[in-house]
Amino acid sequence: MHTVENKYNTIKVHEQRGVCYLQIYRPESANSINGTLIEEMMTVLHLLEKDPTIKVVVLEGLPDNFCTGMDFTAISNGMTDAIAADDPNGFYEMLKWFSLCPQVIISKVEGRVNAGGIGLIAASDIVIADKKAIFSLSEALFGLLPACVMPFLIRRIGYQKAQWMTLTTQSLTAEQAYQINLIDELTTNVNDMLRRNLLRLQRLDTDTIKNLKDYMSRLWIINQDTQQLAVDKISALVCTEKVQTNIKNFVQNGKFPWDK
Repeated sequence: MHTVENKYNTIKVHEQRGVCYLQIYRPESANSINGTLIEEMMTVLHLLEKDPTIKVVVLEGLPDNFCTGMDFTAISNGMTDAIAADDPNGFYEMLKWFSLCPQVIISKVEGRVNAGGIGLIAASDIVIADKKAIFSLSEALFGLLPACVMPFLIRRIGYQKAQWMTLTTQSLTAEQAYQINLIDELTTNVNDMLRRNLLRLQRLDTDTIKNLKDYMSRLWIINQDTQQLAVDKISALVCTEKVQTNIKNFVQNGKFPWDK
């Protein structure tokens, strides 16, 4: 058994034939993101960095929820840093790591993807989605912005479509997501499509993967200034009284800000 296959609280991990399968597992919270999840995922990714036998990381969620974004329950309970517990850079750092690590990151998507979950797939190298999957950016409904998601989302789907998703906050079908390049491959059998991809990707070596990612990162401006802007923006918004009230009312009463 490899060292990454430890017991975690928010993820399940196993390795098979040069592939690490990393499952987000928070069924009690609709697979939302909290500080523990980020910490545990980064622990695994850092361990894999030192293992050249692992060529691919398959990120997956639950059948109904791939990932639904930040844990609003944590905010409603008074935790003002909703992104990454004690480290406001945590979520952004994880997305950046996806785009720079020496493994191919494949998001295998089933169910609902919302808010920060969009960030996970936007930062992934390959996204394979089931035709019944649903995608949305809901932050603006609560007075927030997908600040940390946006640099990676723009890189994947373009400036205008990223702004459009943010402003409309509407849910997209998998077909619509495919049309705007949010996902790469659309299928009724995600496991079979994943298997086909793995047959090719397992022939690569980690140095080649890393070299490609380093090169691609130089073609797209995601630098320290971008990160600071994103983290400062989301941190400031989360702490406002309006956003805090909107989120607490939603968690405690199931009401959106416009509901009376």
